[in-house]
Amino acid sequence: MPLLDVRSLTTVFSANETDKKAVREISFSIEEGETLGLVGESGSGKTVTALSILRLIDEPGRIVSGEIIFDGLSLLDLDDKAIRRIRGEAISIVFQEPLTALNPVFTIGRQIVETFIAHRDATVREARRAALKAMEEVHLRDPERIFGEYPHRLSGGMRQRAMIAMALVLRPKLLIADEPTTALDVTIQAEILELFREIKKVSGMSILFITHDLGIMAALADRLCVMKEGRIVERGTVFDIFSYPKAEYTKELLKAIPRISPEMRKGW
Repeated sequence: MPLLDVRSLTTVFSANETDKKAVREISFSIEEGETLGLVGESGSGKTVTALSILRLIDEPGRIVSGEIIFDGLSLLDLDDKAIRRIRGEAISIVFQEPLTALNPVFTIGRQIVETFIAHRDATVREARRAALKAMEEVHLRDPERIFGEYPHRLSGGMRQRAMIAMALVLRPKLLIADEPTTALDVTIQAEILELFREIKKVSGMSILFITHDLGIMAALADRLCVMKEGRIVERGTVFDIFSYPKAEYTKELLKAIPRISPEMRKGW
C-alpha cells in the first residue's frame, strides 16, 4: 500500500454561481521513501492539489469528489482536530515564500519550538534541543544565533532553510515542497535542491516536490506527474519522461529547459 494515494480528486472554486475546476479528477500515489515531482505551469493546479491533501482549501474553494488516503487513513473523513494532528506531525509543507509563511513578530526559534510543543508532550528545553538539531540538519550556520533572530533579519536562503527545519522537526512521513526554490537566486537554489536530496537520502522521507521547472526534477525525483489545466497529462519515471515524452505539453516543457550550446562553452 502506498503512503499517499490520491484517487479521482476534484477541487473547485466558486464565483458568480459558477464552479471552476482547479483540479480535475486526478489520481497519483507516493510510496514510502519516494520523491514524486508534480510539474506544470502556474495555474495548472499543483498548489491546489497540495492544499487539498492537507485540507487547507477555504471558501470559495471546496473538494467535491475523490479520496485522499494517507498511511491507511482517509483524510477527507477526519474531523478538524484529527486533521490538525496530521498537519506538521505526519505531513509537513514548505512554501514558496518563507517570509510570508513565517510569523514576522516571533523569532525563528520560538516558531519551531511552538510547532514541536503543539504536537509533542515535551518541555521547552526538549523542544529547543529538537529545534536546534533540525536547524543543524538543514545546515544553518550558527543555529544558536539564528534561533533568536526574526525572519526579516535573515537572507532568503536562510529563511527557506529555517522553514525546512520547521517542517522536519517533527519527523513527518511526507514532506510537501511547494516551489521551494522559485524565489531564490540560482546559487542558493542549487544549495536548497542539494539539501532536499540529502534529506531524502538520510531520512528516507517521502517527498512531493511541486515545481514549474521540469529541469530541476532530473536529479531529485523518482517519478513525475505533469499537470496542465487541472489534469495530469503524463506520468512516468524521470528517465521515461525525459527520454520518451508522449504528451505535447511535456515536450514543450522539456524544450523550455535551458541548455548550453557548444558555441557558449567555447567562451568559458
